[in-house]
Amino acid sequence: MGTDLRVELWRDEHGLLRELVQFGLDETGGACIIRERNPLDSLDGDGWEGDAVVARFGDPEAARDFLRDEGFEPV
Repeated sequence: MGTDLRVELWRDEHGLLRELVQFGLDETGGACIIRERNPLDSLDGDGWEGDAVVARFGDPEAARDFLRDEGFEPV
């Protein structure tokens, strides 16, 4: 059994990147999270250590609205 994912990259005016990750894609778009990477955490070689979940949503459009409200634009 595979997991369907869609990842969108968003950036703010200062260059901070966030990812909108959609899980279990279906007709409603699927549940999603917004995650952010802290590059300082991943400097020691652990690529997963730097990921932090910023927010969780059941609707990708609500997640996109949240990102826009926070000053992010799609890349």
